[in-house]
Amino acid sequence: MSDIANQQYLLGNQYQNAEKLNVRIQLHQRFSQNKYDWHRWVFDHLAFTPGAKVLELGCGPAHLWQRNLDRLPSDSSITLSDFSAGMLDEAQQTLAKSSYPFTFQVIDAQAIPLPDQSLDMVIANHMLYHVPDRQKALAEIRRVLKPTGRFYAATNGRDNLKEIRELFHQVAGNYLWGEQGQLTFHLEMGEEELRQHFAGVEIIRNEDQLVVTEAEPLIDYILSGSAGKDLTDEQKATLAEIIERQIATLGAVRIQKIAGLFIAHG
Repeated sequence: MSDIANQQYLLGNQYQNAEKLNVRIQLHQRFSQNKYDWHRWVFDHLAFTPGAKVLELGCGPAHLWQRNLDRLPSDSSITLSDFSAGMLDEAQQTLAKSSYPFTFQVIDAQAIPLPDQSLDMVIANHMLYHVPDRQKALAEIRRVLKPTGRFYAATNGRDNLKEIRELFHQVAGNYLWGEQGQLTFHLEMGEEELRQHFAGVEIIRNEDQLVVTEAEPLIDYILSGSAGKDLTDEQKATLAEIIERQIATLGAVRIQKIAGLFIAHG
C-alpha cells in the first residue's frame, strides 16, 4: 500500500497532529498569487438549507470553519470529524474561542456511525485519496445523505505542483513525490467514481500559482511529506542546492496549483 492511503503511516506520521500539515498550509498562504482565501472560496459553494445537518469528514485543523465563522448559519447542526484523534484535538483548539455549537467526533469515512438519510450536507476536502476503500466510503456518504442532500469534495488536479515533481526527477529519478505522485482521486477522474453513487456531479476548478522566493519554506514543504523519510541526506542536500540555485537565477520557483471542488447529489 502506498503511503497516501496507509492509515497506520498517516496516523503515526502525517496526521498525528497538524504540525506537518501546517508547514504545507503556510507555503500556500505565503506564496499563492490568488489572495482570495481557499477556504472562503470553498464555503462560497456550500448551499446551506434551513436547519441543515452537516458532517465534515477529515476536518483537519478546522480552517474551513475558522475562516468562515462570520457567515455560519445560526440554525445548522455541524459535526466536524477526522479519523485522527490528534487532528480532531487541533480542530477543537482552532475553534475554542468560537461560541458556535460545533460537535466533534472521530469518524472513519468507511464506516460513518450515523443513520441512513440523516444529513443534508457531507464535506470531504482533500482527503478521499487517503481512504483505503474509497468505494466503501462513497457508499457510506451516499447512505447518510438525504435524497436532497449534497456532497462536496475538494481535491487536486493530476498536474498540480508538477514543477516539484520535476525537481525530484533531478534528484531521485522516478521517485513518486508525496501525494502528487500517488494521487488516486483527482479532478480528472473523480467524476467517474462519484457517478457510481450520485446521479449529478458538477466540478468547479480553482487554478492558481505559487511564486516561491525563499528556498527554506519550499524545502520544508517537500520534506514534510514522505520524502522526509525516503530521501537520503545527500539527496536532500542536492534538492536544496537545486532550489536555491533556481531562486538565485530566476528570482523564484514558479509552481502551478490546480485544485477544485466536486458537488454531487441525487
